[in-house]
Amino acid sequence: MTTNPEEKALLADAYQVKREKQQWNRADTTVAIQRGLAKARTRRSGRTIRVKWITAVLVTTLAAGWFLMGPLGNYGQQRATYTEPVNHWGVLEPFRGLLTSDMDRATITSTLNNGYVQLIDRTVTSGIYQFTVNAVMADENRITVLYTARTDASQEIYSIVNTKMTDARTGYVLDNGNIGGMHSSNDKNTIHGRSTIDRNQNEPLPEQVNFQFQLSSVVPGVVKYSENGEKERKYQFSQKMNVSFALDPKFSIPKTEVINVNRTFTLGGYEVFLSEVEVSPLVTRVKFVHAPDQEIDYKTKLSLNEIVRPIEIISTSRNGKQTKLSMVGGSGSEDGMMYSFSSNLLDHPESMVLKLSGKPDKVYDDLQEAKNDELEIKIK
Repeated sequence: MTTNPEEKALLADAYQVKREKQQWNRADTTVAIQRGLAKARTRRSGRTIRVKWITAVLVTTLAAGWFLMGPLGNYGQQRATYTEPVNHWGVLEPFRGLLTSDMDRATITSTLNNGYVQLIDRTVTSGIYQFTVNAVMADENRITVLYTARTDASQEIYSIVNTKMTDARTGYVLDNGNIGGMHSSNDKNTIHGRSTIDRNQNEPLPEQVNFQFQLSSVVPGVVKYSENGEKERKYQFSQKMNVSFALDPKFSIPKTEVINVNRTFTLGGYEVFLSEVEVSPLVTRVKFVHAPDQEIDYKTKLSLNEIVRPIEIISTSRNGKQTKLSMVGGSGSEDGMMYSFSSNLLDHPESMVLKLSGKPDKVYDDLQEAKNDELEIKIK
């Protein structure tokens, strides 16, 4: 089956990310990169070329990069240990496999443990492909779909692509281009996945949505070669498929909490202002403002964007249990920066502490040294 150039590029990039992610150890990779940067600076013999991080900050959705690079994007962060929750998820138990690799695992754990979910169980089929929407979660900021994708025995399932969600009644596109997801697989013909769509919180939650997508699979016994001569697998796409389903009215009840932090701190020689933190069941958003009530030039804005490197949020419940909320995305704007983290709002955290890289210009030899320099900002 032929595909357009956009689809081919998407699949090639996805395959490369998957292959590299399987081969790289996150901690070793971070240390190697930092040592490489240190050697490069030494070789410049006096030339000062600052490593730029602004590209990663200004990309609208950074989840894919952070899934791959881990501690490089979340500077100084060690791999989090995962503790199995006591709760049983019933028919959604297969999605527990996502928690070992999904940066949004805290959100999935919290929502499912607290029953903040709607079972859908709606299936569509196209040729060798079968797709089931198992469940959905939604709030003012996001809609998350839990799905199962399958192929028959003739081809290996690969991924879900070209996703789009619309209001089924009006056709209004709900996402703003911010779509992320992960999937896990126990066999070559089945994947259990999560797809998350950002939505405009000023718009009412639709009564019914339509989820459009394509599935991709690996064509057996067919190998093609890339421009640099490397062997690559050949992929096939399904026809565009659609699943429509109603959303439970409970998701339209506002649960978002806004915490006005209003704290200024010094970082890398600049004053940084942490304005507010918005917490909903599916996402935690941290807003930084460049310099309120001050005129700053474009170069200074870039520098501020560059030095602010959030790592994680430590959320502590009343029984003392700590949960690491990983960074799952970020974006830049004219007046500042907005970073997205996973959420455990439904666990009723009593305190939240944001961790950032405290010395953004420093090159580290190991992760523990970087951890010692972390800056902690109390949110609540």
